[in-house]
Amino acid sequence: MQEIRRILLTGGGTAGHVNPALAIGSALDSGKTRFLFVGVRGRIEEQVVPREGMPIKYVRASGFPGTLSPALLPFLANLSIGILQSLWILYRFRPDVIVGTGGYVSAPIVMAAAVLRKLRLSHARVFIHEQNAVPGKLNQLMGRFADRILVTFPETLSFFPANGALAGYPLRRRIAAVGREEALKKIDFPIPEHRKVVLVFGGSQGSRTINRALVDALRHLLPFRDRLFIVHGTGLMKSRQYDASADTEARVRRLYEGEELGQIESFYLHRPYFYNIENLYAVSDLVIARAGAGSLNEISAMGLPALIIPKSNLPGNHQVMNARSMERAGGAEILYEQIAPVDGRLDEWLDGKALAEAIASLALDDDRLERLRHRSREFLNRDALGRIARIIRAEDAGETEAAPGAPLPGTGPEEERLPGNRALLLLLEKAERSHPHLYNPETVVGRPQDLEFYRNRASALLIHPSWPERNLGVKLLGLLHAREKAPALVTLLRERKQASLLKRCLGGDFEQVGFIRRNIVTALVRMDALDEGIEAALLEALGDPYYEVQAEAARAAAHFGSRLPSRERFVCALLENLKDRNLDVSTAAAEALGVIGGERDALPALLKLWDTRFWKMRAAALRGLYLLVERGEVSDPKALETEIPRFILTSTDFRPHFEIKSTYRRLMESLSRTKEKGLRP
Repeated sequence: MQEIRRILLTGGGTAGHVNPALAIGSALDSGKTRFLFVGVRGRIEEQVVPREGMPIKYVRASGFPGTLSPALLPFLANLSIGILQSLWILYRFRPDVIVGTGGYVSAPIVMAAAVLRKLRLSHARVFIHEQNAVPGKLNQLMGRFADRILVTFPETLSFFPANGALAGYPLRRRIAAVGREEALKKIDFPIPEHRKVVLVFGGSQGSRTINRALVDALRHLLPFRDRLFIVHGTGLMKSRQYDASADTEARVRRLYEGEELGQIESFYLHRPYFYNIENLYAVSDLVIARAGAGSLNEISAMGLPALIIPKSNLPGNHQVMNARSMERAGGAEILYEQIAPVDGRLDEWLDGKALAEAIASLALDDDRLERLRHRSREFLNRDALGRIARIIRAEDAGETEAAPGAPLPGTGPEEERLPGNRALLLLLEKAERSHPHLYNPETVVGRPQDLEFYRNRASALLIHPSWPERNLGVKLLGLLHAREKAPALVTLLRERKQASLLKRCLGGDFEQVGFIRRNIVTALVRMDALDEGIEAALLEALGDPYYEVQAEAARAAAHFGSRLPSRERFVCALLENLKDRNLDVSTAAAEALGVIGGERDALPALLKLWDTRFWKMRAAALRGLYLLVERGEVSDPKALETEIPRFILTSTDFRPHFEIKSTYRRLMESLSRTKEKGLRP
């Protein structure tokens, strides 16, 4: 077997890409092997790699925008420059093996390697490791130029049928190699005795959602300050939009002061990043983290109980799927972040009180911690690093190794059977049509955890840049009866951000297109959710510029009926809509007036429609009058009985069944019954 003398590692942007590359490098190191790491300046690799004593060079690269947009031009410019820089680095270093672990820095290196191999100027084998269940678009493209794609999850093999190999996650060898007593000596801050240690982090760059929620949670954790010690890694993110460390410190100082601040500092410590996190793992009783494949595998290696807060709206929803894999294996519990109104707009958000309750209930329950600890250890595929090294060495010798067939724990066929959003929509719509009065999403979905997952997956679509995806999320939330998501839907319904000039020229009005606004009203009805905010939004919707929204809002008013506290305001709005030139709006208003109107307001307005031009409008007015009579809103049925025959019952449509005449007969029969009741002693 030919010796591997030179190995080039590339991958970056986050520790989730850098650490696997370093781990693979350590597994391939013969003691004589030369290494070179290639990254991007200003990213975490610039800080982490030199600490490992490995030389590093930098190239230009930026993230793939994913769609045709102005951001595509700088991406292509950076990629072109990065490929030229990579050609020079590869030509000078002459690696035997190139290992890429993701992040956009891998693209120029892998493409440059393909060019040099085509020109017969390089013999380097190219390997890419994909950590997540669903690969990003860039890794899918790079897979065409690689000799092997080493994947963590079995389901990822379907993306690389020609050159994929199931390998597992390459864990750094020093993880799980440190004992508690040794770790306590290495940690440079004191940890009080007899307290449960809770380690919280959101990845190397940090998580704004987790950081802010944890600071908000501290007040609710004060009663447990003598039993808990919270260590918080805020992350290294530092940009114009968000500075993780500074924002966290400012939030602490803004929310707490005086004695309360002193109490919080007695059980809470935060730093931007912990480079030797294995020491903190060794002393922790509970870990709260994102659901990157690296974090979950490190947690499993330590056999630690975990509360996972997956990030939504990532490609393939891979963090949520990673978290569900570990939750199904019994090694973790999940707390989903929410899509909720934040400063007047929808954003990812996590309630501090809910986080505090989850921390206290889990960290202080020894039985639950022990159950999670036991199952957490079983989640990890422990031979991953050795397997990756064997595959690379076999490839180097011109051999291949069969991809192992045993699935990783928690990634079995149950996960694969979960329907996607569109398939779920069809499933729920079919169930609702089959049994409209008995419909319950819980009976369709099954597990309560799955229902929660579907609701959160759907709500994540509400901030999707594509309006069809947002519309899909709205429909799903209604069918899933996700009442807790109603405030997010109301925010979307009331948003009045203008569409672009081009869209307005084509007939559009707002960024949240009319179809979305209409379906939000339908969703609120399906949820049967009503509060002050929803009532105000429905009242506004009666004056919406899109006719379908007005009509659906009238039907919603009829649905909620007597439960509407502001009945008079709704009646006034419906009386205005009764004059609308659009038949959908005016007919829906007429019927709604029959449900919520009265003898003094709705009755005169509906009677005036006896000779209106459109028969559908006359039929709607008769239905409205029928509803008023049935509700007992007519005090003099005999007088009304003399008025009704004035209605013109002719119809311009040729149909076997004349709807307007049927409605007329029903109304007259109702009046007759009402008179009879009035004559009884």
